[in-house]
Amino acid sequence: MTTKTCEECPVKDLQRVKDLLEKKVLSKMPEDVRGPLLEAKKQMKLVVRGLVEHALQEEAKTDERPKEPRQIQLDD
Repeated sequence: MTTKTCEECPVKDLQRVKDLLEKKVLSKMPEDVRGPLLEAKKQMKLVVRGLVEHALQEEAKTDERPKEPRQIQLDD
């Protein structure tokens, strides 16, 4: 079920609440914390998607994904 086809279900409402809470929390964070946190969130989404695709043995859609993985650089 995707959010585009789910107009009247409770999942859609929960996703809206999550998005609003996320925006509120991110607006209160300092910029030097917000950037790495959002990058880590993107990386986790990529990891979970990859694991699900591997577990289900589905062929990955290479046209939607970047050709090379992005590298995270942490400051010391």
